[in-house]
Amino acid sequence: MQDVADRWNAFFWHAYTTHLSAMYQRVQTLLGQPSRTPDEDNELRFLVRSFSGGFCLGGNLLNDRSPFAFEIRYDPTRTAPQPVLSLQIGSSNFWGCPNLIERLLYGLDEGVFNAILQSGRWTGTPNDLAALVMPHRLAQPLDLPIREAIDWVYTSIYPTNQAMKFSHLAPVCGGPVEVAVITTDRPFRWVRHKRLDAAIGPYGNFDGY
Repeated sequence: MQDVADRWNAFFWHAYTTHLSAMYQRVQTLLGQPSRTPDEDNELRFLVRSFSGGFCLGGNLLNDRSPFAFEIRYDPTRTAPQPVLSLQIGSSNFWGCPNLIERLLYGLDEGVFNAILQSGRWTGTPNDLAALVMPHRLAQPLDLPIREAIDWVYTSIYPTNQAMKFSHLAPVCGGPVEVAVITTDRPFRWVRHKRLDAAIGPYGNFDGY
């Protein structure tokens, strides 16, 4: 599985830097300048934010039932693909729009954490603030049966969709939550999948059965 992840990482990086070559070269040019204007700084932040992302790749081989999962990240500031990161069994990771789930689990998200540090009212270090917050976090489940693990994943996604839908922020996520599962005895199963007529059916974009 490590070899599969490494090969996909290299394959995607080549396509990414080839098909988005103009954007990629612009970022590299801005990074290479000895100084940048405020407009160029804003342009650089916009390009990095807009064209960064990642994948999770997981599964097992037919001759080995041991499951593995990897995180693959990319962004235009790099000159080569980042090494893939092996994800440990029992760990939970949140990408894309983690604001709400971080607030639920830790009481604050990364934006609030940084705002406190930069407010001028906090006199400690970032580690001091983390040490103050972490004892009050909600415990995450570490080892769940497959049905409860599916419930945990769905529960983590759905509130984020709803919070972003009714917030003043850009609706960067939403719609029906689709969940699939890969187990060591079966390669891929949909748990919940949007129906073919979801957009045109009598109940609109309905994610139930």
